[in-house]
Amino acid sequence: MQTLKRRRAAPATARTNPAGRRKKTLKRRKPKISPRRLLLAAAAAFLLLMVGRSVLPALGIEAPGLPKFGSEPTPTTPQTKAPPPPTIDLNGVLVHGGDTPMITLNPGLVRLGGSVTVQGNGFDQGSMVDVFLGPQSDGAAPKPKKGKSTASAADQPKQVGTAKAGKYGIFTLNFTFPNKMTEPVLEVTAQARGSDKVAKADAAVAQGAGQAALSAVVGKPGDTINLTAKGFSPGEQLNVYWGRINGTPNLTLTADEDGSVGKTPIKVGVTAVGQTSLVVVGKTSGAAASAPFQVLRLYPSIKLAPYAVKATQKISFSGSGFAPGERVLVRLNSAGGQPVMAVVTDGAGGFKGAGLVMPYQLKGSQSLVFIGEQSRAAVSSGFTILPFTPQARTNAYGGLPGTMVNFYATQFAPNEAVHVYVRTAKGAKPQLVSAFRVDQKGTARAVGQYTIPGDTEDTVVFELHGQRSDAVAKVNFKVDKSGGPVDIPAPKPYTVPKGLEN
Repeated sequence: MQTLKRRRAAPATARTNPAGRRKKTLKRRKPKISPRRLLLAAAAAFLLLMVGRSVLPALGIEAPGLPKFGSEPTPTTPQTKAPPPPTIDLNGVLVHGGDTPMITLNPGLVRLGGSVTVQGNGFDQGSMVDVFLGPQSDGAAPKPKKGKSTASAADQPKQVGTAKAGKYGIFTLNFTFPNKMTEPVLEVTAQARGSDKVAKADAAVAQGAGQAALSAVVGKPGDTINLTAKGFSPGEQLNVYWGRINGTPNLTLTADEDGSVGKTPIKVGVTAVGQTSLVVVGKTSGAAASAPFQVLRLYPSIKLAPYAVKATQKISFSGSGFAPGERVLVRLNSAGGQPVMAVVTDGAGGFKGAGLVMPYQLKGSQSLVFIGEQSRAAVSSGFTILPFTPQARTNAYGGLPGTMVNFYATQFAPNEAVHVYVRTAKGAKPQLVSAFRVDQKGTARAVGQYTIPGDTEDTVVFELHGQRSDAVAKVNFKVDKSGGPVDIPAPKPYTVPKGLEN
């Protein structure tokens, strides 16, 4: 009972001492900073930082001084190289020779946001090839500017992929075309890492598209389908467009007295591959109707004949699978630049009977590239330039000093000049001693003239050089021992007549 009384009396003592109670109360409420509280505060700060870096930018709110989530340092703007300039004259046009990298695009007429396939060849086997997309260049390599660049990001090429060149230096790469752009044509550049091998090709962007209905919903350019339209003014002119609503119409029709067109056969026009529209616009009423249509890719093919020729010979080609009535531009070893010729397809998208005469400067493997001017459908086909392999003989296999020699030759280039050089001793410098011209078949008989000098022993080697084909034929002439000195005047230096220079 005494203990209980003492415990109950304690509060009364506390009440008699207010100052002491406040002191005890303040001491009891003083906050304590524990490791757990520090850990919770750090986690809250981290979560706040993540929200600022990810959620706020996603909502369109930029936090000043706060980097975006997942952001990386701004990469240096890629500087794409320029292909070497063309140097060989083919049909009056400067073109690239063999062993030149080349790319083609399929499709070449692309849709914003669509898929594009880049096919390349002529690169080093196993090399890594970076592919860039950017505005068209003037053919010169971009020069880096000193100081801060003032060019916008849209004006700079952007890397869209990397591929590894396989056997024979061939690669294939797919990339998605941008959804927005300010130029109708962009340039695709394939550039090998650590190498000067680079190739370019242009990607043209199709104009806008609409929607509406036809007798078929799938087809390729040139296919025939039936169009039915109504709701226009009686007798007015109807302009028909594929994948656009302005410019020159693909076709013009006339509405009947009811303002309709019934089951009229039309051909699928050239437009971007994929989902597009046929649009009909009334010239008087301004009324418009559209029909959705799925445009299939064109798969052109080329047949060359023959696949191996010599210089001055003609290689013929025929093609099919292009758009009807379009020009097909023909280029050598490149998908860009000035075409060496153009052929027009027929109503079925084909052509035949075209050809090119090969110049002397081309050697080895070559490629002809065929690109539809409207459809941008592209295909290439390879062929080989064979070397000339001439043969030559003298009028005798051997003889004594003083023997007069002339020459017989075959399989040189047609009508070319042949210069004759002689070596009278091993390691001696060849000397020009005669010249002649072969006929249309590359043949000559009993031409040129040379007298074996009196001090010549053993073997004389004649080298016959074709001045256009750059081909060489060699003849060994055995010189018999004369048994003593032979008094024959030394030949005078030979000068090639003007008519036998090439």
